[in-house]
Amino acid sequence: MEDRLDALLKQADELRAGIKQMQDESKMMGYNAVGIRQSADTIAKCLKKVGNNKIAALANRDKRKVYDEMEKAVEELMEFIK
Repeated sequence: MEDRLDALLKQADELRAGIKQMQDESKMMGYNAVGIRQSADTIAKCLKKVGNNKIAALANRDKRKVYDEMEKAVEELMEFIK
């Protein structure tokens, strides 16, 4: 009887640890989804700036800034995907 109770306690601890791990992973997925959305928005904004034919062409300095911002967004996106 005592062995069975010990086994049940061990299983309960393992179950608790598994539930805690799932909770932590769920929080990270939510955080990653927000980060991915923000990075995608930044990339879309940069692409609109560079590809908009209705405005005057961006100066080279401005293009470098936009591309730099887009590269940073892509790097952040890759971190969330890992």
